[in-house]
Amino acid sequence: MRKFLFFFLFAVAGLGFLFPSYCLSISDGSSERVYPLGDLNVTIDYIHSVERSEVIEVLEVNSSGIYARQMWWKDFGAGLPEDFQTIRNGFYFKEINIPLGKSLDFWFIPLNRARIYVNGRLALKPAGDTLVSFRVERCFLIQKIVGRC
Repeated sequence: MRKFLFFFLFAVAGLGFLFPSYCLSISDGSSERVYPLGDLNVTIDYIHSVERSEVIEVLEVNSSGIYARQMWWKDFGAGLPEDFQTIRNGFYFKEINIPLGKSLDFWFIPLNRARIYVNGRLALKPAGDTLVSFRVERCFLIQKIVGRC
């Protein structure tokens, strides 16, 4: 009976490590950051390469995907929005709700001086010409623990 109980507990614990969950992966090709999903807010702060003004995009990430929630910008033209809801702290501001799917790529060049924050903490600061990929992925608990998800 003891052997059966030991085997049962070991099997249940092992299944816990195989339980799939969702995570956000942010990669620049040379490094990767992985965040378990809960309430994740991603802020991308960069200098627009044509207008040369600051742009801030706020994303919300959950198990169903990536959503654009806010946009802050200081200038018009070259792909920046023309309509805004208000002006805040010297920025044109717009609340949005745009589903972007489970993957999103940004191309940054040094001029952009991009900084990516997750829940207010710096996650990535691309230095050179860099493609930054955001992915909502399913992975197992054991993969998260060993940093492979």
